[in-house]
Amino acid sequence: MPDINDNPGLLRKYQQLLVKHDTLVRKLDERTTLHVSTFKLSSWALETSASALAVLRSGGVVLANSRWHAMGRARGPWRRYAEGRVQGPEYASLRDVAAAEAEAVLAQGMGPHVTRYQQTRGTDPQVLEVRSEAVTPSAMRQVLVLARDITAQARDEEELVHARATLMERAQLRALGELAAGIAHDLRNTLNAMRLRLEMLQRDAIPLTERGQHHMDALARIVSDAGARVGRLQDFSRQKTDTHVEQVQLLDVVRDAVDIARGGIEHRHPKGAPAPHLDVVLPEQLPLVAGSAMELRYVLINLLINARDAMPQGGTIRVRAARVAKAVRLTVEDEGTGIPEEHLSDIFRAFFTTKGDKGTGLGLSMAHGVVTRAGGTLTAANRPEGGAVFTLSFPALKPPARRKGRRPARG
Repeated sequence: MPDINDNPGLLRKYQQLLVKHDTLVRKLDERTTLHVSTFKLSSWALETSASALAVLRSGGVVLANSRWHAMGRARGPWRRYAEGRVQGPEYASLRDVAAAEAEAVLAQGMGPHVTRYQQTRGTDPQVLEVRSEAVTPSAMRQVLVLARDITAQARDEEELVHARATLMERAQLRALGELAAGIAHDLRNTLNAMRLRLEMLQRDAIPLTERGQHHMDALARIVSDAGARVGRLQDFSRQKTDTHVEQVQLLDVVRDAVDIARGGIEHRHPKGAPAPHLDVVLPEQLPLVAGSAMELRYVLINLLINARDAMPQGGTIRVRAARVAKAVRLTVEDEGTGIPEEHLSDIFRAFFTTKGDKGTGLGLSMAHGVVTRAGGTLTAANRPEGGAVFTLSFPALKPPARRKGRRPARG
């Protein structure tokens, strides 16, 4: 056998192989060390985790951490827990729960599946959140199951639900208070209008004449509307959510509102200042709209009174109505001080007022609510000539179809 030292080329190749061998051994040692460290870290993480981890195959546990064994000692029975109540079959142990979840994941081919379970015994039952997911192809039937104790979290969630319910009740009470304040606001306007009519009757001293009868009819309408407003407050306190919707002719609503508010506009003004003037222009006919005639009447009255208050030096209040495409539009314009630009976005917000102690901030808010419930819109803007304009728009109802007359029966 020839000596390797006598062949320089063969010696060089042998040395190169030794270097490669040493490099491969070193890399293998490094990888082995890394794998061992990773395994130790994973084992440490699994064993110190607050969650119970197990791998199931064919319904049996093949690998589990210590937390799983600890939680597995908790006695059942367990049942699914959702929306604050238990349901479904009972499972005697955590292992049975995991087996059922694993079978469901494999049968349905689902991704991660999360279910809650609660003990059905004791005064403070434990609640578990179980997450299951297939970790191998379905043929190998291996499922990873993670379970963690969420008893405290479930208790906090129930308290949060109760707290929300309490806040909802408080919000309803607050809404009731706002509605009551709005009713008081409207009733005050009603009583003022009644007082003005009575003053006119006393001043005229002509009982039961045609003019007196006209005032008495207006008073009857006012009192009737006030009773209806109080009835709505009673319905609200009984938690009635349905509202009466009717087909309304806005021409009649405008005429009644103007007639009721005219006395409070043209006969009440500061001494020395000219009286405001009402300029009402209405078409002969308008389509019907949906809503409540009583509520819409009070919306218009409120807008007219606000227009009067915005013109301490007098001026003209213009009321116009027209059909625009498939809508009915109503505008109320004044020649007053207008609305500051920074307040345009807030004037329909409850309790927002620019009148100081003289205003409640409820009139426009309730008016906006009435128009919105009727399916319409109420907007405010400033006129280029000065003053403000409020625009009400309602979808026009289709006229009822005419019924064809029946043909006479043949003899």
